Amino acid sequence: MRSIRSQLPPPNSLVAFEAAARHLSFTKAAGELSVTRVAVSHQIKSLETFLDASLFHRLHRALALTPEGERLQDAVSAGLQRIIDATAAIRDRDRNQRVTVTASTGFTTFWLLPRIGEFRSRYPDLDLRFLVSDEYLNLAQEGANVAIRYGGGDWPGVRATPLVQEVIFPVCSPAYLKGRTISSIHDLRDETLLFLEGSYDAQTKWAVWFDEHGVEMDGALNGIRLNAYTNLVQATLDGQGVALIGPPLMERYIGDGSLVALLDVPPVERKKFYLVLPEHEKPNDATREFCDWIANQITGGEFTGFGTVSGHR
Repeated sequence: MRSIRSQLPPPNSLVAFEAAARHLSFTKAAGELSVTRVAVSHQIKSLETFLDASLFHRLHRALALTPEGERLQDAVSAGLQRIIDATAAIRDRDRNQRVTVTASTGFTTFWLLPRIGEFRSRYPDLDLRFLVSDEYLNLAQEGANVAIRYGGGDWPGVRATPLVQEVIFPVCSPAYLKGRTISSIHDLRDETLLFLEGSYDAQTKWAVWFDEHGVEMDGALNGIRLNAYTNLVQATLDGQGVALIGPPLMERYIGDGSLVALLDVPPVERKKFYLVLPEHEKPNDATREFCDWIANQITGGEFTGFGTVSGHR
């Protein structure tokens, strides 16, 4: 059997012919293909030589297809359209199987990644991509399908659905607590406190926490000061001191006993974590699966924030 390549004219000549036949103009075909008119003319001449037939009537400032040209146009147009349709279907399938998620370092490290194995076991064919950043990334510019954000939920250009509220209270590791007796808030003044410094809310500060509980400070508080949440958590797990942290990020550690809640005091309610979608983008299948999964993990129900995507075509 003769090879397909030996039976077909050069593919570029077929593409040039299709454009020229559709426009009945070498000049317009050249503009569409971003080549010169001479290049299109050369491709058509090469094709006519291969076929040993004329495909166009060259009229005065006009073109017309010959019978051979009309027959070839029907075949080439249909063939290229089938290739376009098949390619689009395959690409759409791949896009539907991929979800790009952006979340903070803390949420990714302490909540998302420890649970991602369960997601993978449930949806083994989905392709996950993570963009870990403590900045609020532009979803469209970064190609992100969904974000988990912490704050007030009033971000422009997105649809934000609340998932869970963070609460914090004094915690430490069993290793730190061993041999110590901490029975009142006043006892904490003499412990090694782990401070979260930097651009964090006042509620995370020990001085504010003591003040809200009516404890006057006789002097400066001693301890270890850190400017990153992940380092604060690690120092707490390592038994370095007492920190103001809590669920949902610390839920796993408190649940398995790696961290111990101190004192019977009301937790401080902080801001919420939100599931965030681009405002004018229809979520693909993988994004829907991911949103339903994370909502079920946190709230026990399906995600209800898809809604109607306005302005989407």
